Amino acid sequence: MGRALAAMAKKRKSKAKPEKQKDDDLVGKRIQFDRATWDAIDLLTREQMKDLPEITEEAFRDLLEKYGRSADFRTALKMSARKAAKADK
Repeated sequence: MGRALAAMAKKRKSKAKPEKQKDDDLVGKRIQFDRATWDAIDLLTREQMKDLPEITEEAFRDLLEKYGRSADFRTALKMSARKAAKADK
């Protein structure tokens, strides 16, 4: 009976949704905003029904894209290879 319970518990764990990121992969930094900016961000989070980490992650991803950078290693490698290929022409 004990093995059956252990097997059921293992099955439940395997059906759980995989986490987007592990806690070890997360880095935190405390930043400050002026009141007007904070109020606008707070309103945006409520309108989009997202939490602050989701909004900030999206904003920083867009900022990196604006300057031709990528947070994803594979994408950054591809971008670098394209730049090198253009330079060789």
